[in-house]
Amino acid sequence: MGKTASGKRYAEALFSLAQEQGKTEQWLEELGKVQEVLSDPTAMLFFSEPRVLADHKLAAINQISGDVDKLLANFLGLLVERSGTALLPKVIDAFGELLNESIGRVQATVTSATTVTNEQQQRLKESLSKMLDKDVVLDVNEDAEIIGGLVVRVGDQIIDGSVKTKLQSLRQRLGRESLT
Repeated sequence: MGKTASGKRYAEALFSLAQEQGKTEQWLEELGKVQEVLSDPTAMLFFSEPRVLADHKLAAINQISGDVDKLLANFLGLLVERSGTALLPKVIDAFGELLNESIGRVQATVTSATTVTNEQQQRLKESLSKMLDKDVVLDVNEDAEIIGGLVVRVGDQIIDGSVKTKLQSLRQRLGRESLT
């Protein structure tokens, strides 16, 4: 694969084709299913092994992508020919971002120390939607290391209301004040 090829460039081209076909959501779903198969350690090893003939890899990808749209299957074959199956997760992420952007939706990743109830998720989603003036899709994770509070990431923006960060900030402030 060329050093200049990127998942984002592939995603942009693929998204353009999907829009022409009116199949953006369908293709994202199909890409996710293919990625699920390719993320298996055995499959990853098979597709990354240079000693496996390209014809064998193409036959395998054709079998994996049997039910997907023909144009999408051709794209997957192109990735295999260019030894680029490792780029597929980046392509899928970029494709999803393009889809969200095209329909006025944003992805927000929320990290909490404890389980966030459905009611809390709904309130958070509504609050973020008002703040960003866009429909928000939440991806909620748990991480006990943040101690409490929430960390919200929307694109490049991070809203860090975690207890861990507040404690670190307090520790730094106390350290500076004790030096003076």
